[in-house]
Amino acid sequence: MIAKVFPKSSEIVAAAPPSKSCAHRLMIAAALGHKKIRIKNVGSSADVLATAECLSSLGASVEMCGGDAVVTGVFKSGINKTATLDCKESGSTLRFLFPIASALGINAEFLGSGKLLERPNEILFDLLREHGAKVDGFKVKGKLKSGVFEVDASVSSQYITGLLFALPLLEEDSKIILKGKIVSSYYIDITFEVLKLAGIKFIRGEREITIFKNQVFSLPDEVVCEGDWSGAAFLLAAGVMTGKAEAEGLKLNSLQGDKKIADIIATAGGEIIFGEKVTASRSELKGFKADLENAPDLAPITCVLAAAAKGTSEITGISRLKYKESDRIKAICDMLKTAGIKYELKEGGITIFGGEIKGGRFDGYKDHRIVMAAVILALAAKGSSEITNAESVKKSYPEFFEDIKGNGNVFLEG
Repeated sequence: MIAKVFPKSSEIVAAAPPSKSCAHRLMIAAALGHKKIRIKNVGSSADVLATAECLSSLGASVEMCGGDAVVTGVFKSGINKTATLDCKESGSTLRFLFPIASALGINAEFLGSGKLLERPNEILFDLLREHGAKVDGFKVKGKLKSGVFEVDASVSSQYITGLLFALPLLEEDSKIILKGKIVSSYYIDITFEVLKLAGIKFIRGEREITIFKNQVFSLPDEVVCEGDWSGAAFLLAAGVMTGKAEAEGLKLNSLQGDKKIADIIATAGGEIIFGEKVTASRSELKGFKADLENAPDLAPITCVLAAAAKGTSEITGISRLKYKESDRIKAICDMLKTAGIKYELKEGGITIFGGEIKGGRFDGYKDHRIVMAAVILALAAKGSSEITNAESVKKSYPEFFEDIKGNGNVFLEG
């Protein structure tokens, strides 16, 4: 599918999409319980639907109802002895559920599409092997054993979240020891918030986490998934670059690391106002600095803001972007080159020299965040543009085009 974009002042009023980070975790916590839970506002992104299907494969009952998920836990519905789990392109689904399947003693095979099965997983798999799991490729069997899990925290926080969900199910207490630089720490904070909500007992230290044995997750009967700051970042960027945007449903004291987008916009001189809605209005942007080590998903849209800013911007903490749905470092550079924006790539960062944005044909790289970033860039360009792989937005934000095309400046073909 091709998105055709014609620059025009934008007036956007939209609800932020549901937070995938929160939705995954709440659904998993419900599935590891013993009762029926309604989780409101999980949405219908491809990643969330993948988690729903995989939890059903493990034995939970998951019913998607108008943007909500009604989940009956495996300790009521029954644990399946064998399962095939198709994670589609969702890294969270794979890395969260792999140790959980082992903790439940399920003989499981994990499938994936796109670049999912090429992304780094051996650190997690080796840890599981050290504790009794038999891992062969993307198949796991045998029962995970408790103990001390030393995790290299510099690669992915998702390994840690997967263990935090799995270890309370084991027959003895366990410890997680975090080694190296802890990246994307905000995602771990969200996991702890859900564990507390589900009544899971643990002791959290700076580098050591103790998880107590034989626990059952017990969420309240009804919980609400908050809005997603990473999805709203595209709306807010469109507002400060091209007109005005109002994003509803965002939690101002959220633990989501991607709420950093508000600070980035403000640092760049953008007008952003917080209230019942978060409002961003067209502003003259200036060069800025941003470290995205703990908010890597913001990189594509942050680079778009830098392209629109007068002066030089320095964006660091992007080295792990090559392991996402696409090599996002390459994708961002190609996007900037197509738009006629000069940049310099360096180790772990990129310097962007803001200037006049030119329209063109942008490669979406089959990556939802690259597609959305390119669309916002095109809204501020001189001349019309086309963005390929527009259908990729369904991975995280299926309503994206409906939310931004109301002004008659975005059309879909194919």
